[in-house]
Amino acid sequence: MIWFFVIVGGLLAALGLLYWRWRRGVDAQIAEGAAIEWAQLEKHEPEFLEGLSREEFNEVYARVHTPRFPGYALAAFATFLISLPVSFVLLAGALWGLQSIGAIPEPVEVADRLLLEGDQVRFFKSAPPEAALYYIEDLSGFYYFFGIIVIWLLIVAFYMRRYHGRRPGYLRDEIIRSRQKGD
Repeated sequence: MIWFFVIVGGLLAALGLLYWRWRRGVDAQIAEGAAIEWAQLEKHEPEFLEGLSREEFNEVYARVHTPRFPGYALAAFATFLISLPVSFVLLAGALWGLQSIGAIPEPVEVADRLLLEGDQVRFFKSAPPEAALYYIEDLSGFYYFFGIIVIWLLIVAFYMRRYHGRRPGYLRDEIIRSRQKGD
């Protein structure tokens, strides 16, 4: 298990470094675009910029034009990897709890209910009765498979809800909104 955390930590550190370098380049381009847009608005629509400082404009411009998807994708991916061991513990605990109250039959009980012909299970043509037990135990792996898929879908839903909920409007709308906040 420790190797899982070492590998995941290394992978996330490498991805974080790549994101950080990419973000520095994007921030430089955003600052350049903000300066150009400020000059353009100051020249053609100075009354629109009244009550707004250059720093506030740069913040609004960056909020509107900075790509947000890579950051959310990295956060979702990190949450996937970090939540995997916790998900397995939760699923194992849920399976144990359901089995202890009798909501899920034990594999032995299911294997006993299969039709037997002599010492062979009818479901299997050329296998001993123990094969049914192994087969049924393997089917319980689907609980984990679908449980992990449900947990990952919940993670994606969480991040997509935040992504769309925090979406900025157009530059003009955000400038008007930031001036109204300041009043």
